[in-house]
Amino acid sequence: ETPGWRGFVVLGAGYTDLKSNLVAGNSLIDVGKDTISSVDQRPASDDTFPPAFTGEVNYTFGNRWQAFFGTSLEDAVTLDGVTQIGVRKDLGQSGILQGGFLFSGVPTKVWEDPYAEGVHRDETDRDSTGMRLQWDRILGSAFEFTFSYRDVSIDRERSGEGVTSVTCDADCQRRLQRDGDQYMFDASYLFRLGEGRRHLLRPMVRYTVDDRDGDAISGDAYRLQLSYIFLGQGYTVASNVAVGSSSHDERNPIFGVRTDSDRFAVDTTFFYRLPTQSGRWQAIGSVLWGEDDSDVAFHDNELFMFTVGAMYRFGSR
Repeated sequence: ETPGWRGFVVLGAGYTDLKSNLVAGNSLIDVGKDTISSVDQRPASDDTFPPAFTGEVNYTFGNRWQAFFGTSLEDAVTLDGVTQIGVRKDLGQSGILQGGFLFSGVPTKVWEDPYAEGVHRDETDRDSTGMRLQWDRILGSAFEFTFSYRDVSIDRERSGEGVTSVTCDADCQRRLQRDGDQYMFDASYLFRLGEGRRHLLRPMVRYTVDDRDGDAISGDAYRLQLSYIFLGQGYTVASNVAVGSSSHDERNPIFGVRTDSDRFAVDTTFFYRLPTQSGRWQAIGSVLWGEDDSDVAFHDNELFMFTVGAMYRFGSR
């Protein structure tokens, strides 16, 4: 309701340990082994010490419109660090509507051909652009619904060209193409519990449709997530537990089976208000562990990440 500029910025550093045959880091860090001996090889562990940076700036107009840019704190602590630019409108008892343009602030690096055996694999960018529509506090309730669309693009797609242990002809390579569309549907409900309503609990269900150029990459996925926040005196704790599964439309032609998987992730972020005169600084510590257990060992993924830093809130209160 208060017009003016406001927002936050987070600066820090961390430790990341990744096991993946598919991901090569991002524009800021390199992680992952650039050479594999065989497509039967499980992913090896690789670690790095990446910088941490995120934030959002927004401007609230007098008629309950708000324009924003960046990554919202709600997204960051619920495992969705997407960057977006858009607008929000408070409709009173009808709820809050939000629309935004999504893009990769720091593009992910993947391998041009993740299956290339016995040679140095080259990195390429995986970009995504799209849109998000969100309706929060639907008709005065605590329900929230979100729809997201993303166009996923691999800068240089060469999947299957370098595999030597099996035959992967042009039709095989076509079924492995990762470019395409992704549609995501989220539904959640916010519970405020306890004395002072300091305990926030949000169960969420997500359904994702991947319509990729390659039928072996296309498929759908389900995710159940429980987010919990405790608002303490001078500190906040935010935690998430997520489980899910994915299924693909066709068998991966290199392995002869579908690369379906089961997924699990858990994380906790701690915010502590620093005793500064402005009262705008907070220390942050975060730990995350997650895994993707595929029916094909080559496609397994596991991530451990620890981050420490500081957050500064600026602008109108």
